[in-house]
Amino acid sequence: MSTPVPPSTDPAPVPVPDPWRLLDTAVTVLAVHAHPDDESLSTGPLLASLAAAGTRVVLVTATRGEEGEIVPGSLDAAESRPLEEVRDAEITAAASALGIAERHWLGTAPALSPGAAPRRYRDSGMRWVREGLAGPSDSAGADSFSLRPLEDAVDDLLALLETVRPEVVIGYDDEGTYGHPDHVRAHHVAVGACARAGVPLVEIASVLPDVSGTGTAPGSLISERDHPASAEPVLRAVESYRTQLTVVGEEPGGIAIRHVGGQDDTVRLRTGLHVRA
Repeated sequence: MSTPVPPSTDPAPVPVPDPWRLLDTAVTVLAVHAHPDDESLSTGPLLASLAAAGTRVVLVTATRGEEGEIVPGSLDAAESRPLEEVRDAEITAAASALGIAERHWLGTAPALSPGAAPRRYRDSGMRWVREGLAGPSDSAGADSFSLRPLEDAVDDLLALLETVRPEVVIGYDDEGTYGHPDHVRAHHVAVGACARAGVPLVEIASVLPDVSGTGTAPGSLISERDHPASAEPVLRAVESYRTQLTVVGEEPGGIAIRHVGGQDDTVRLRTGLHVRA
């Protein structure tokens, strides 16, 4: 029986002094994400660059994004599929654009603990508890990713690690990009599974440092790399998510988008990785 890994005893990430060297020399990498579109918005330029260099890129996504809002007019009036099926089609198109070799849903074999019945981790939604602190939506149930037992998800990711056997895993840092509870849970799941499998975890920085060097997490530096050649595949990937965002246009160093809630944002063609001492 697998040993539970509660949040309070989650092991610290194994120090990775040179994450770029790990990625550059890896034959296979596994990216762990919370919802469809996260792989493109948070790591699209990195994954596209790795795939273009011949790395086998595998993606696992925890939820199907059932709680996402929908961009008005993005779906035909005759569309009858539930949102999770629409988003499944969107992530399939995005993964293809980025050159991802294979993708999986957490809780579905091979990303399922041996002997366990298939399980679905539902999108937790999000609400702001207070400024700077996000939590699950009021409607989040016991089957939501952030509220289900952590050990279930760790066991499922561990099963996928043992099948895929990546040299390195790509995941969120402990801030989960912007504090979404599913992103934070994905971080804890990746840390727990990687610790048990002995696989290094490369963490994507939630906040890139400004020119003064501020913005780094305590105990770490952030090493950045530009991916200018990834613009075309990343553009095609984000364009796949018509229900979630609108592409405003390309700009120097990134792709301007507008989220379903109206927030303007830029998918930067740059990745920052934590380098922990």
